[in-house]
Amino acid sequence: MQLAVIGVSHKQLSLEERGVFSFTDTKQLEFSGLLLNEGIEQCVILSTCNRSEVYVMYEQNIDFLKSLYLTYFNQPQSPCYFKKGEDALRHLLKVTCGLESMLVREDQILGQVKRALEFSKSMQLGGKEIYFLFQETINFVKKIKTKYIQPSLSLTHLAITELSERIELKDKKILICGAGEISRSFVPYLYKENTLIFANRTKANLNDLLETFPNIQIIPFENRKEILSNIDILISATSSPHIIFEAKDLDSFPICAVDLALPKDIDKKTVVPCIDLESLEERIHINNQLRTQDEQKILDAIEDMITHLSDKLDSIKNDYMIQSLQKKSLEVADQTYQLLARKLSLSKKDEYVLEKTLRAAFMQVMKEPIHFIKNGQIDDIAIIHKLFDIKEDIK
Repeated sequence: MQLAVIGVSHKQLSLEERGVFSFTDTKQLEFSGLLLNEGIEQCVILSTCNRSEVYVMYEQNIDFLKSLYLTYFNQPQSPCYFKKGEDALRHLLKVTCGLESMLVREDQILGQVKRALEFSKSMQLGGKEIYFLFQETINFVKKIKTKYIQPSLSLTHLAITELSERIELKDKKILICGAGEISRSFVPYLYKENTLIFANRTKANLNDLLETFPNIQIIPFENRKEILSNIDILISATSSPHIIFEAKDLDSFPICAVDLALPKDIDKKTVVPCIDLESLEERIHINNQLRTQDEQKILDAIEDMITHLSDKLDSIKNDYMIQSLQKKSLEVADQTYQLLARKLSLSKKDEYVLEKTLRAAFMQVMKEPIHFIKNGQIDDIAIIHKLFDIKEDIK
């Protein structure tokens, strides 16, 4: 079983073009269903402002994946990347390290990968192998961040820097739309000297934020437009698949806006000055030139990690098969014991001896296949599945 990834990123498509490929939670579930129809039972989907990617584990021919992905978004001619095996592993590691981000080695991607893994687990979209690869990748990147320390930097930091050059960030009323990581990340920068008002569909999603920042105000999402005339700055970073602020909604207020959503939350035709991913590109380019230190060392560490993960993945596959064989032998032994115990009149002692003898005998039958698996002498594990009627639980 190997890893594959299909996706698009800022390297292939413009911001507006990438917006078409954005995955909502509902779309993730829908697309995973399409994968299941094709026999793919393990997937993790990563959808950020930089990229839209589908990671899967596969054993059979997977050439259909590119067509399935592009057709799902009705973009059959769009450029994309499709990587398999070690190339896919390398890509996952580089992405999670931030080496493939628009802002090189930015801090937010690690959290986004974590949440992609958590969502896959919560919806049971993956399995042992893909969860192992993602968790090991997350652990690896944590160590890299500790070993090669650099100043913390994110798109939020750049947006705040840009915003502070346009307007004094003090005593301002600021409306923030959304409850995700990017929306929340503005709070530490702005909370102390400003009034923050959050608009979100579910207030419960902000309860933990209120515990740390109790003076935050929360309004229903549907009331977001009603208070625009009373605010100075609008910040929006929701996961909405469509615009949530039309140009006519803003008119001549607020003073400035920030839109870090993908697709965009704010109509680009608005007359209000708006900081977005496109307007931050020059600042990102300058920062990237300063943040390439240690990149080659990280790339070398990634190559070592690929070897480790590839070897471990093979051993995991074998370990699962060995456990399945052992479980199968004990199940058959117990079924045989129950059958004989009902037909024979045995003492408690004889029943005990019979049970232990049958278990030992059936485990002995599996000894040779297990030995071959451990020593890599069986190339096609599917043969073992068929021969012993193994139905492995991959979840």
